[in-house]
Amino acid sequence: MNRLLKSFFGLLLVFGLVLPTFSQAQSSGLSLLTSPLPILAKTTPGVPVTTDLKIRNTGTEEETLKISLMKFEAYEDTGKPALMEPEPGDEFLKWVSFSEDTFKIAPGEWKTIQATITPPKEAAFGYYYAFVFSRANENLTQEERRTAINGGTAVLALLDVDVPGAKREVTIDKFSLDKKVYEFLPATFSVTLKNNGNVHGAPRGNIFIDKGDTKDIALLEVNKEKGNILPSSKRTFEASWTEGFPKYISKIVDGKEVKNSQGETEMELKWNFSDLSQLRFGRYNAKLLMIYDDGTQHDVPLEGEVSFWVIPWRIIAIGLVVVIVILFGLRSLFGGIFRRNKNK
Repeated sequence: MNRLLKSFFGLLLVFGLVLPTFSQAQSSGLSLLTSPLPILAKTTPGVPVTTDLKIRNTGTEEETLKISLMKFEAYEDTGKPALMEPEPGDEFLKWVSFSEDTFKIAPGEWKTIQATITPPKEAAFGYYYAFVFSRANENLTQEERRTAINGGTAVLALLDVDVPGAKREVTIDKFSLDKKVYEFLPATFSVTLKNNGNVHGAPRGNIFIDKGDTKDIALLEVNKEKGNILPSSKRTFEASWTEGFPKYISKIVDGKEVKNSQGETEMELKWNFSDLSQLRFGRYNAKLLMIYDDGTQHDVPLEGEVSFWVIPWRIIAIGLVVVIVILFGLRSLFGGIFRRNKNK
């Protein structure tokens, strides 16, 4: 039976079927490794909180570095931070002090700098810091400072000053797919969440995929890395269902993904006959279940549902061609036998 199936799909081929814990900077000769990313800190008004900033010199020369402060906010709904220059009214940046403002660091050395944030008694809710590392004798341009997080020379910190009146509320803005009908997997889900509160939050959950009475065909994690959503902003998380036969995968040449002229990754169809049982066909339902902490030790559920189809039309079309060829062959065979018997 397996040999027959492999032969059949071989015939189809003939017909033409296919945020990290550490971040590193290597620009302008400065090579640094920073950890952690990001820092989550919580305190109450008037109570200092101290956190460690760890940095490693991965270059070949001793460096003298300094730390400067920026703030950040959410960039659209991507989850990427948008670093911003301090403004006159940003008093919360003045709450920060460092064990060392400037320091030397030898090649290969890890250095730990302690950052202490002392919020005043009138402080409340969330504050968002970016600690930017640079050479002590260099003055970064505004653009260089804004792109520091991409270069790996900035560490983000989210401070939650816990006071009465904190509002923690997250809602589902959109739960959707990139298509409604697929020929082959993957199917990519987008979950856009909106933070209606005044404190950052990190909802987590799963997408359960069913087909008719068959439950939990697949289980996908959403926001496994516990990415935070800043107040009054949206963030989109993606999850892909890739367990199919055949399935599209990124095209790799010489160990690198191939990009098209638009900068998108090119895809190719992969046939792995050990995954033959994962041939997908029909209507599927995807149910979203996420939870977030509302600050009262209760997990609040978020739910959504979408449906989609997987129709491997090329396999169906070629299968029909094979069946028709077989039927015509049988017709010719039995027709010949009938005519010979009739002529006797």
